[in-house]
Amino acid sequence: MQIWQHRFLMLLAVILLLAGCRREPEVDPLLRSRVDGMNREAFLNRYRDPALCVETSRQAIQFIADSLPSYDDGAMRATNNMAFARYQQADYTTAMQLVEKVEASKAHSANADVELVIARLLKARLLQRQCRIADSYRLLHNIERSGILHRNRDNILYSYAQTEYYITMLVLNFHYRNGKEADVRTLLDEVEQRRPQLRVDYAQDMALNYALAYGWQSAGESLTALDYCYDNMDILDLPGAFCTYHYANTLQMTALALKSLPGTEPPDSVLALYNEARLAFFDYCDPYQMIGGTTSTARYALLIGDTLKAHEVLQEWIDRHEIWKPFTAPKMELSLFDVMIRSRFATDADQVRRWYEHHSEMQDYITKNEHEDFALQQSLQSATRRSHWMSLAAMAAAVGGLLLAVLAVMLWLSRRRLRREKQQLEEAKRRDVERIAGVETALSVMRHDVSPFVNYLSRPDLTPDMRGEILGQLLRTFDNIKNWTSLSVPSGLAFNASTFAVQELFDDVRGQVIAPQPGVELCFEPTSLRMWGDRLLMVILLRNMVNNALQHTARGSVVIAATQTEDNMVDITIRDTGSGMNAEQCEALFRADRELPQGSEHGFGLILCRYIIKKHDDLTRRGCKLWVESTEGQGTTMHCRVAGEDK
Repeated sequence: MQIWQHRFLMLLAVILLLAGCRREPEVDPLLRSRVDGMNREAFLNRYRDPALCVETSRQAIQFIADSLPSYDDGAMRATNNMAFARYQQADYTTAMQLVEKVEASKAHSANADVELVIARLLKARLLQRQCRIADSYRLLHNIERSGILHRNRDNILYSYAQTEYYITMLVLNFHYRNGKEADVRTLLDEVEQRRPQLRVDYAQDMALNYALAYGWQSAGESLTALDYCYDNMDILDLPGAFCTYHYANTLQMTALALKSLPGTEPPDSVLALYNEARLAFFDYCDPYQMIGGTTSTARYALLIGDTLKAHEVLQEWIDRHEIWKPFTAPKMELSLFDVMIRSRFATDADQVRRWYEHHSEMQDYITKNEHEDFALQQSLQSATRRSHWMSLAAMAAAVGGLLLAVLAVMLWLSRRRLRREKQQLEEAKRRDVERIAGVETALSVMRHDVSPFVNYLSRPDLTPDMRGEILGQLLRTFDNIKNWTSLSVPSGLAFNASTFAVQELFDDVRGQVIAPQPGVELCFEPTSLRMWGDRLLMVILLRNMVNNALQHTARGSVVIAATQTEDNMVDITIRDTGSGMNAEQCEALFRADRELPQGSEHGFGLILCRYIIKKHDDLTRRGCKLWVESTEGQGTTMHCRVAGEDK
């Protein structure tokens, strides 16, 4: 083949190559400058005024549609601006739709790749708000692996994407995972190292400062967190840099850090910071942040004993909530309902029940997502380990695969043996702790059950007949103690289940309780209901609860009754006209992990009741439970819910 033929073929190849390359359409510089100006204005207002950001972005999108349909970068930037503003307004549905619009874009413009990453970072935040933390982390993991964030281009969008990535990762690890990731300090140190090069604008500086403050606070470094809060306060004082959103966030984080440093500020000052942050969030009108401000303020008010303030801020939230459309933020809502329940803010039992049901549903939803995230982490770690071992295997093949293979097997066997020994030691430690706790509880309950009879026998006016009757009851009590002391054995008390009449249970307990004081009527209301459970354990449970009521009733009555619920459960109530209890005593009544108020006689017999009802619930999974309602000076009603007869 001649030389001219070679040259002709090369020229033809170049022409075909150029023809196959897609050239970006020309964009009028003046029109483009106008769009860029609108996008910049929207971007600068993304935190300060989300509504203005939305409107300006809408104008930019409309202008592009009318005059610059080929300006893909401008359209993606305007859409991302609007999506972020909708996120700030807690309009998560619209924000997700806008993100998906960016993802669906087929643009090949200069900034298309980084705009796509920015959209997906916002999607990761939206998934976090829904507590879909596994999906959020998977998205962040893929973004990191794409390598786009590591392109050190002289473009503010890349710095913005990098700061958004770090903010999103910090929030994920310290808010939604509670700082449980294995190497959280590495993430914080990485952000600290990169931060000087990540300059976007004042708003992004404050957002990153807040994320770092949150991370260091969660890691136990409250002083470091305070430093970042003070940095934000300095920025907020700069001309044109003030933003209500960042001001409220900074106040709330400052209060959180000061709360962790006892003696730094008086409680009233910390509460004032929380409250000022809450009011600022209300001014900003982001429902998600309003819930956060309300919850933080009410929780701290309860912590320092200011229940009235807690009720005040909760009521204000309820009064304003009616005018806002529904939105989804399970973790924040869970915290709110937890505070509302603990503050005893409800006015009726139905409201409390609804709150508990909603709280339980959200907790189950969050737990499910946490399990999915844990499974994802295990999968990623397994993949990392597999990749590591494959690399080692390749190196071993080069230098002597047999030797490295033998060493790897020995290491695996050693790790397996150590893990097994560690598990055995932990199991032995757990059994020892259970034995000690069980013995202490058994001795305490024994003292609780025997002391009333000893007190009666020491009375000088006791007749021989009464003495004989009390001695008989004391013997029966010792017989019962012999039966339930096996609760202190780790294998547990044998559960002998059967179906029996509730009236038989009432008859057995009537003959075992202490005699009521003069002027006190003991009444077991007749019932035809039947229940399923261990009759002996139920006798012990009901006897302890009735004895407790009789001991604290100086006049009036103690009435025991049984009713059936719609889901075939039996509710046994013990209603007395005794001295009643305050909220603190009610909360500690069935708990073994809290110190009871000085002089209180409630406790260990009822702690046994808690063990017995838990035994029933573990075996039936029907929702067996104990609870108490009481007003100081007006009597007490104890409730015991057990499984009814299967039909």
